[in-house]
Amino acid sequence: MEQLQIFAKRLRLARIKAKLSMQSLCDSMEGLVSKQAISKYESAKMMPDSTVLIALAKALAVSVDYFFRPFSFDTDNFKVSFRKKASASVKEIEALKAQIQDRVERYIEVEKLLMIVAPDLPSYSGKPIENDDDMVACAKKLRQEWNLGNDPISNVQDMLESHGIKVVLVDAPTEFDGVSGIVNKQHCFIVLNNCILNSERKRFTALHELAHLLYNKHFADSIGEKEREKLCHTFASEMLIPGAILLNLIPNLKRISVVSLANVGSVYGISPDALVFALHRLKVISDSRYKSYFINKSRNPELKAFLEKSNFVECTSNRFESLVYTALAQQLITSSKAASLLGVSLKEVINHSNSL
Repeated sequence: MEQLQIFAKRLRLARIKAKLSMQSLCDSMEGLVSKQAISKYESAKMMPDSTVLIALAKALAVSVDYFFRPFSFDTDNFKVSFRKKASASVKEIEALKAQIQDRVERYIEVEKLLMIVAPDLPSYSGKPIENDDDMVACAKKLRQEWNLGNDPISNVQDMLESHGIKVVLVDAPTEFDGVSGIVNKQHCFIVLNNCILNSERKRFTALHELAHLLYNKHFADSIGEKEREKLCHTFASEMLIPGAILLNLIPNLKRISVVSLANVGSVYGISPDALVFALHRLKVISDSRYKSYFINKSRNPELKAFLEKSNFVECTSNRFESLVYTALAQQLITSSKAASLLGVSLKEVINHSNSL
């Protein structure tokens, strides 16, 4: 792709990411350029001069070199979905996809600078996946391969990144949980919503997306999209707390207290809702008790607040930041480039760039 075409597409993506119309972008630049000029830039019909280029970068909160960075992949290759599709506008979805592309590309760029080659994903050679038992077997096998035993996973994001899966955090509407994908058949990533503060929800989403990464190609043809989502839920809950462990902690009783659920969840980093999902799958609770739990929760605001309170603290992964500063310490990039990759000020980079 020629430089002019790269610039044109980058400009459009930056504008979409900022959720600005062409006219709004012009207004933010105080009339320095016209809407017609922006249109010509985005259609690769002309290139702005240095003054306009700097003004565009400032208005869109990107670095000048962003406009000329070669593309690593196309976001059209993966689907971004919201839990409540009716509330997600096309503008929000496109802005989110642009943000994801920017974050993932920066991650790929710094790994290439450091010549980091990610390990292959765990392979799957079993029969097509079609039920909960198949998915539980996948989780058990992965726990064994990754030497997790039956212990709680202290940090899901660190675990994923230690096995070559990039974890990227983006600011998005709360209706968005996460998405995953593979770039150029080698760069695996999971995107999580940084605006979701509930740690248990983030952990569950990360492992749900891991199931998509590992097993999307191995679901039986008869399994529809809704059933696939449910099977990925099964995988996530089994990864967070193996069924055998859960049965020991919460035995089959006529009544199960929500406090017991919350206490188990605080140790294993899983929500009471996800525990109820797992207990229903394990036939500890019946269909009627399963439905009753969610009905009671929806009718009782205090109960809902208690059940949705986050009781597990998981630190945010900082691998990407560490890689950028490593590249800077090795003099593979300049301080300005580090600031651009991290999306922070040059001053902040300089203040944190001491090395041994």
